[in-house]
Amino acid sequence: MSPESASKKYSVGLEKALDRFIESAGKISANMLGMVNKVGGQIYALLFLSREPLSLDDISEILQVSKGNVSVNIRLLEEFKLVKKIWVKGSRRDFYEANRDYPRKFLKGFFDRLREGVDESIRIINRCHVQFNEALEEIEPKSEQMEDAKFMLHQLDLLKMFYTAASQLFDDFYQGRDINTELLRRVILEE
Repeated sequence: MSPESASKKYSVGLEKALDRFIESAGKISANMLGMVNKVGGQIYALLFLSREPLSLDDISEILQVSKGNVSVNIRLLEEFKLVKKIWVKGSRRDFYEANRDYPRKFLKGFFDRLREGVDESIRIINRCHVQFNEALEEIEPKSEQMEDAKFMLHQLDLLKMFYTAASQLFDDFYQGRDINTELLRRVILEE
């Protein structure tokens, strides 16, 4: 498949939609995943929407990037198990197709990273809370510094409440329980 054959095969509207998706997927990959760069995301998007496996030459022509760049990114996509090499009878070239359960894997990985971040935030807040409480023992009661410290502790408590609610949301989600977003909503909307 080449740019010329793609334009003959697809209507102008479909061609534009395909181009937009491929370009957008490259940006999404670079921004959100961190493991795949823009070109890698574009290659995956192209293969994801292709009913037939594509060769390195096909991918290079369609995306208008060098074959070397495609080759490097294909290897990276293979390492992450996002694409796989396919044998095509009668051809000596390597062909590739997308692992189509990637969106499900990405979503699970995304939620797992969020959950790890929430749990780490709670650990950090707890350590800081202990440190603030220890500092309270050194401060003169009814002083301006005591008022500042109490305010800081209150702010930490609000943060902890938010992250605890988020952690509970993840626990409920992973356990298949109904998700109660009321606490999270209250924390977000509290002024």
